[in-house]
Amino acid sequence: MNGKENIIAKILSDSDEKCKAILADAQKEAQEIAQNAQEFVAEQQQRLQERLDGVFEERSRNYLATAKLDAGKYKLAQKQQLLADCYNKAMDALVALPNDKKLAFIGKLLQNFAEDGETVQIIKADSSLVTQAFLDGFGKNLKLSHTHIDARGGIVLQGVGYQKDLTLATVASYVREQTEGEVAKILFGD
Repeated sequence: MNGKENIIAKILSDSDEKCKAILADAQKEAQEIAQNAQEFVAEQQQRLQERLDGVFEERSRNYLATAKLDAGKYKLAQKQQLLADCYNKAMDALVALPNDKKLAFIGKLLQNFAEDGETVQIIKADSSLVTQAFLDGFGKNLKLSHTHIDARGGIVLQGVGYQKDLTLATVASYVREQTEGEVAKILFGD
């Protein structure tokens, strides 16, 4: 071999070794990058999983809270319906009173609320019960109206410029306002 060939062989040998070294460094660097990427991906997956777990727990709590609220609303609606049914049955019982008790009830209304000189309106069904003679018995100079009220029972007292609605619906509504809390306590205990 001559000098020129030796130089070329040396250059080729050195470049081959340099290529191998560069390739080894590149492979080492690629492995480090791949390792770092895997660690980064694992870390991101862990963070994402933690966020998903947090969102899942929060949504579960929200769904449970919403379900509890809906159940509470339903329970309250059922309690209110039961209360309304109780008062409706009481109203039906008042409407169905026998004539003597109905007359006694109207008499109590007149005794407690009628003032001298008022006009008394009744429902058409009570025309045979509440007469002018009955009203005269209260000594309040009450007058029986010739017009009837549209109600299920009770009376309306009229004076100059005012009217007292003592129909069963109004009386029952007033009684309900005054007693609903106690009735609910008796029915539901809370």
